[in-house]
Amino acid sequence: MKGLVKALNRFVIVSYDVIKTVAGAVMASTILIVTVGIISRYFFHHALSWVEEICCLLLIWLCYLSASLTTVTKEHVVADFLSSSLPAGMQKALRTVIRICEVVFFAVVSYSVMVLMPSLTNVSAALRIPRLWYYMPVLVFGAYMALVIVVDLINDFVPGYDFFGQRQAKRDAELAEQERKENEAMLKRVDEFMGIKDEGEEGQL
Repeated sequence: MKGLVKALNRFVIVSYDVIKTVAGAVMASTILIVTVGIISRYFFHHALSWVEEICCLLLIWLCYLSASLTTVTKEHVVADFLSSSLPAGMQKALRTVIRICEVVFFAVVSYSVMVLMPSLTNVSAALRIPRLWYYMPVLVFGAYMALVIVVDLINDFVPGYDFFGQRQAKRDAELAEQERKENEAMLKRVDEFMGIKDEGEEGQL
């Protein structure tokens, strides 16, 4: 059991890094394609018919790539002004129920897309992109987000294997320490600028 939990958490942390890289590439590609379309239209007076199609496809993929990253980092917008007032035990139970509902939702959505795909035989006008490629991210990342939530649920009952959370905590601690050092250096420069000496220097005068 612990070996499986360890493998699942390793998959989450590796897949997060891969998805983050792919999302960055998709965003850069979208910006580049839009820029090419603008230059072609306004400088060469020739509109590229495929720009809108490819950007629409890339934006759909980017949306689900970003949603997957946010699911791993648990940074979705939440309204917890009511649940935060509950006792700790009830909060944990409520979070568990909500996660189970999320898994069911993503499973239903992924299954629905899987059933729909055989009927998606039409293609786009300019690039002849099969319509199923517009629905593919819903299937792939819906299933991925369901898996991430399941792993998060398992981590509540088998603690110590949340490698992504451990890495984030380490990075947060490093950033906090770096910020503290920067603040100390800034305060020291301000004191030097204002001519303020520390107690040790005053004692020597």
